[in-house]
Amino acid sequence: MQSIGLLALGSMGALGVLVGVRLLLLARQTRQLPELSMGTGLLCVAVLGIPVCAAGRTPGLVATPLGDAIFGAGLAIALFGIGLLYVFTWRVFRPLAGWARALVVLVFASLGVAWIGLMVASSRGATLAEILPRTRPWGIAMVAQTAGAFAWTGIESLVYRARLQRRLALGLADPVLVNRFLLWGASALAAVALCAVVVASMLLGRAPLGDPMARIAMGAASAVVSLSWYLAFLPPERYVRRIRERAGVPAAP
Repeated sequence: MQSIGLLALGSMGALGVLVGVRLLLLARQTRQLPELSMGTGLLCVAVLGIPVCAAGRTPGLVATPLGDAIFGAGLAIALFGIGLLYVFTWRVFRPLAGWARALVVLVFASLGVAWIGLMVASSRGATLAEILPRTRPWGIAMVAQTAGAFAWTGIESLVYRARLQRRLALGLADPVLVNRFLLWGASALAAVALCAVVVASMLLGRAPLGDPMARIAMGAASAVVSLSWYLAFLPPERYVRRIRERAGVPAAP
């Protein structure tokens, strides 16, 4: 079960890369901010931020100027990606809301504060064992901000899906589009659950990937995220046809 959980986490990262690239290619055609922000955000977190952070924490680089620089760069990229998730939700669901724009500005400011706090805390230790307890509060804050991004987009997506569902009953909406909002909402809330497991492990003083139960829970949440992303962005024709048939809509020619 633990190995299956790790495999699910890996599949989520791989799908995040595929979805991010797909959205960037779409943004190249549409020139729209939502596709650009989500695609860039996913790639910043999955492809650049987390791997670069991990490189800066390898045994030979821990508590060295070079290691701190690499870790800081990766962390900045990852936090920028998290901020872009908020931008996506703002532009897609609340483009005219002043409070949503203010929230995005506040989030970026808080992410900057978290970056500074974590970098200062990580400089007060000679080994990883000394560094981790000092950086844990900042790490929890960052994971909570990530959960906030997914919670917001998930709730907005499900609310919008409910509106489309009423229009679908009148034949005024595309059932595939309605299903995609459902899948996006489900993937976002599963990501919130994953973040909650990480925070719970950190609060208990454990490394999330070092805790067998946490790995299983994270794997389950990751599996939901991966499946939802796959069906939303890379759906098989059979799946799309089934969605249309269930809604009583003829298949597209």
